[in-house]
Amino acid sequence: MNREVFKSILLGVLVLSSIAMTWNIWFYKSDFKNYGGTSNSATPVAIAQSQKLTSVIRPSLILQKEPEGTVGQTDNGRVVSGYKIFQNAVFSNVLPSNRQKSLLKKTDTVSYEIIFPAPLMQGTLKKIFRFGDNNVQIPQDTSVDRVEIYLPVSGGGMAAVFRSQDNRDQFSATVSKVSLNSLNQIFSGGQTGLYGPHRLRNKMVYLPLGPTKVNTEITYIQKIPVDAFIPILFTDPKNVFHYRGKTAYTDGTRQLENNSNILQYVNPGISGSTEMTDPIFHSFEFINNFKAWTNNFVYDGLTLSSNQQDTVTFRLLIGNYMVYNTEYYPSPYLTAMELTWKNQDLSSFNRTLITFSSIDEPGSVTLDSGNEVLTTLKKNGVPIEGIEDMAIGYRIANPQSNDNTSLTALPDWFYKINNRWYSEDATLGSRRPGQQGANP
Repeated sequence: MNREVFKSILLGVLVLSSIAMTWNIWFYKSDFKNYGGTSNSATPVAIAQSQKLTSVIRPSLILQKEPEGTVGQTDNGRVVSGYKIFQNAVFSNVLPSNRQKSLLKKTDTVSYEIIFPAPLMQGTLKKIFRFGDNNVQIPQDTSVDRVEIYLPVSGGGMAAVFRSQDNRDQFSATVSKVSLNSLNQIFSGGQTGLYGPHRLRNKMVYLPLGPTKVNTEITYIQKIPVDAFIPILFTDPKNVFHYRGKTAYTDGTRQLENNSNILQYVNPGISGSTEMTDPIFHSFEFINNFKAWTNNFVYDGLTLSSNQQDTVTFRLLIGNYMVYNTEYYPSPYLTAMELTWKNQDLSSFNRTLITFSSIDEPGSVTLDSGNEVLTTLKKNGVPIEGIEDMAIGYRIANPQSNDNTSLTALPDWFYKINNRWYSEDATLGSRRPGQQGANP
């Protein structure tokens, strides 16, 4: 083979290669859809542990309601026991609120109600409760955060009503396989007290009418390397490179970063117009598939938008209460996980990179009643008419250095305005009058 023939063959190979690469560039189509999203990664990954759906999506309060008053139970073990009784019940003959029959109206006797931290949608409701009808017709646009079981005026059994967070009936049902005596036993001990209803902006809450004593918690902390999430969040981990040292990663489209002990992931390259039917269960399943529950987390928030972009929040739970960080962005994610879905794909993901283990209870704090807190906030200029939610919880701060091995969780009241949580202590700038400090 002479030199000219060899050059011609080589040139032909190069031309064909160039045509093939050009074709791939022009007609490239991401395999992300076929891949099924980040929750179906081809690489098996286990960050921590999996959870049962009802361990994550669970009520934070159970009430015993009588004409003489309402008693609330917040002890975690007893709330879970009451929740299981509701789960074992069978709900039949579902009727939307506009078709509710008079026989399901409530009598003025004892009833029991569980309240979730945030509203549930149709799909999740069907997964956590037992509906006796094979083709139960729960309204598609249902938004329920509380369920009450009671005796109807007609007698002959029990009934239930599923309500929205503004306390409006969504649908009712007859109930079987549940004992009011078993529910009554939930209130024979634990952490009970009198509660009263209070209407906030677009939500009815039940607040303690007296002081609440809460133990402080000292927690041992460990940090998860952000690169452990690369196989979960990128379709092709081999094509991911790091920048800014080793705190941030990208594949040219998606970006992953460790920002002060908080994972922040964004995928701006999502297109399409597919609507997600239930982002709550979808979010749970995503975390569960990779055993990424690094602590006890509970479902705590849902934001739906008109552009097929839905956000679901899970919050850290220590003992009987959820944990908050109210410092500036992105510190609130130090104790939470927030997933935003767009057209069924994960658009953004913010979550803590710290695991918490309780190691001591050095003292306690006595918190004011809910009404006293609202009065104090109003006196200090907080627009209480704009408060969307309130809760007792733990306040925790970001570790001040990489050498920190423990953090203190302090009891406090929290209130939400414009979808952001605030601490009462931080608002007031000092301890409330008469409040007991943490004992050494």
